[in-house]
Amino acid sequence: MSLVTFIRDLQKIPERIPGPAAVAYNAIAAKLLKKSELEIARLIASKITGGTIVDLGSGTGYLSIEIARLAPALSVYGIDLSGKMIDISRRAARGLPNVRFELSNVATLPFNDSSIDFITSTGSMHHWKHPLEVFDECYRVLKPGGEGWIFDGYPDFVKIPSNRSKPEYGFLRRKIASAVLRLHGFTDKEYRTTIAHILDRSRFRDHYRMEPAGIWMKIVIQKEL
Repeated sequence: MSLVTFIRDLQKIPERIPGPAAVAYNAIAAKLLKKSELEIARLIASKITGGTIVDLGSGTGYLSIEIARLAPALSVYGIDLSGKMIDISRRAARGLPNVRFELSNVATLPFNDSSIDFITSTGSMHHWKHPLEVFDECYRVLKPGGEGWIFDGYPDFVKIPSNRSKPEYGFLRRKIASAVLRLHGFTDKEYRTTIAHILDRSRFRDHYRMEPAGIWMKIVIQKEL
């Protein structure tokens, strides 16, 4: 077993991030992801301006809160297994009426069948113990025609020529980001084999696609009409 595989497996033992780690995440990792998550929030807010959206593994709540601010007609729910993450999120969201954070497992979402318009997630999928169950749960709660954008780390972003020419992806930053993303995501080969195999067994089997999006791999899922 490689060190990378060992660390990934270790991350899945507690599917939620423990309290002290949540504080560290809020201080360091969340800030590193702010720029890319704000970009995702803007794209989502321009795509869906009304209805209900769920953010799986919402962490410290930054993505959920930004979506809620950008699209005030949306009802946004952040779902996370860490009580500390939920506490941090709720404090950050004070005064924002259209976002709520709930303590729940993403494999057993607290929503009725066909009740959600859109689902998103950033940097959470590699923590899922049972990804097939999560994808099928997404299918259950989405309305017919509803869509989801699932983002997770993509260390192979450094191999895309257009990324190497961007100022924010200088040589040293590329090296550091790629090393970090190997622990918090999947390689291109793993997405095209392991993750694709899971999706092929899910209820989204004929209704998904993958596309690199900067430091992320974006998985688009859609429920049949």
